[in-house]
Amino acid sequence: MAVAAQMSGPAGAATGVQGRKDVRFIGDVMGSYVLASRAQTAGAVQVFACRARSISPFEAVINAPVAGPLGDGLIVTFQGLGIIRGKISRVLDGGFAASFECSDSERNLLGARIDWLKRKALKAVIDRRAHRRVLPRETKARLILGDGTKFDCFIIDMSQSGVAVSADVLPPLGSPAGVGGVPGRVVRHIPTGFAIQFAELQPMDQIEALLTLRTGPDRVLAAEHPEIGE
Repeated sequence: MAVAAQMSGPAGAATGVQGRKDVRFIGDVMGSYVLASRAQTAGAVQVFACRARSISPFEAVINAPVAGPLGDGLIVTFQGLGIIRGKISRVLDGGFAASFECSDSERNLLGARIDWLKRKALKAVIDRRAHRRVLPRETKARLILGDGTKFDCFIIDMSQSGVAVSADVLPPLGSPAGVGGVPGRVVRHIPTGFAIQFAELQPMDQIEALLTLRTGPDRVLAAEHPEIGE
């Protein structure tokens, strides 16, 4: 494992917190990952966004758009924690669990950074509703391209006007695309995916349900909207 050393915040905390290998953070930690099984696949999307839902110095449960086979190696980078090497230990609905491969000293450093992250989170006062772009509770959704092709995707963040996603595809800029029941167009490529601007502003109190199709028996894919495929 390589835990990046150039991070002043958690790295500084690590010097005073040794041996914290039992610490666990339960909460959202954004990141990105690369799978070893895809590294040699020509033309394939290589870097995906992800979110750890719980993490310790030994393992993490991760929401992700693409999972490799059991035992597949991966390199994952989490905000505030650095770069970690490991392998897939379980394949889950909407992601996977990863076990970390590191020495005792690296594990101590990672434990200190997780402890720092826990203390930082306890001090933070966060009102999700006050932010223009928010993190959804449910990250798994269905992406629909203009030709009707469907992919599983991971919601990075969302707002009334658009959504950023990560998927095993990178549609061209300007192409029609929708997520769940909300149609739109691809307006920007980002390192871990792309952003879709909605055809219309969406109500913030309903946007997550619309994107994940949790809107009741009348739910409908964006592919069935006339805006998709124009």
